[in-house]
Amino acid sequence: MPEEKNNKKKNEEQAPEEIEEQDLITKESDEAEVIAEEETAEDVNQSGEESPEWQQEKEELLDKLKRKQADIDNLRRISKIEQAEAREYALHQFLSRLLPVLDNLERALESACSDENMPAGHVEGLEMIYKQLIQILEQEGVSEIEAVGCKFDPNCHHAVMQEKSDQSEPGIVLEELQKGYHHRKKVLRPAMVKVCGE
Repeated sequence: MPEEKNNKKKNEEQAPEEIEEQDLITKESDEAEVIAEEETAEDVNQSGEESPEWQQEKEELLDKLKRKQADIDNLRRISKIEQAEAREYALHQFLSRLLPVLDNLERALESACSDENMPAGHVEGLEMIYKQLIQILEQEGVSEIEAVGCKFDPNCHHAVMQEKSDQSEPGIVLEELQKGYHHRKKVLRPAMVKVCGE
């Protein structure tokens, strides 16, 4: 109760100029609301439909929104493709560097098999490592290029020697000097071969 009396006293003590200023502010805000309502009413005609200008503006904004969304979708798709290509390229390079290791392991295995003094356990261990490495390469999409007895293909064979032979037709691969490999659809390393000449 004392607070209410104090508030009344304060209101009574306010200068007439302050009261007039507050009334003016309230009046202006009321007028702004009325104008906004009138503009909204103008946008929507009597049948409840939007005005042609508002409809056109809405369609333009929707069109812009759809285009921006399409641009974002395209960027996402391109980004995924580029990431996949980068991974594929990195894997291709890694597998190319791994092939000399595989070649050396094959030579070591051949040497161990031909050496009678080599313990059987060592040979078995080398065979297990070789099989495991081949299995991993196959899982990554690596496969050997067929060479001996096939028609020479410059896309996947690298001819380093040519030799005449009565047993084969010209252009047939007689011997494989180094194995070649495919990585999925790409040539990882061409097979080094000896070809039958004319």
